[in-house]
Amino acid sequence: MSKKTNEEKEAERKQKQQERLNKHIVTCPHCGKEALDHMTKCPHCGGELTPAGYKPMDEGKRKKIRLVTYSIGIAVAIAIAVVIIVLR
Repeated sequence: MSKKTNEEKEAERKQKQQERLNKHIVTCPHCGKEALDHMTKCPHCGGELTPAGYKPMDEGKRKKIRLVTYSIGIAVAIAIAVVIIVLR
């Protein structure tokens, strides 16, 4: 069993890091240079980019989340008010 030197470990770490980075690189449709897939503007030309995997939330889902959140908030407020009134 051979032990890896610190230099070999560092080289492997850098290679893995570069491989992870390469998964997130896209080509700008405006200038053709590389940009990361989460960016909304190209860092080279300022052109508009669409982030990979980004989808705006459906408006119906947003309304349901808001309704549930408000309902829970009102229920908690009522429960606190009842506790305060009962403990007087």
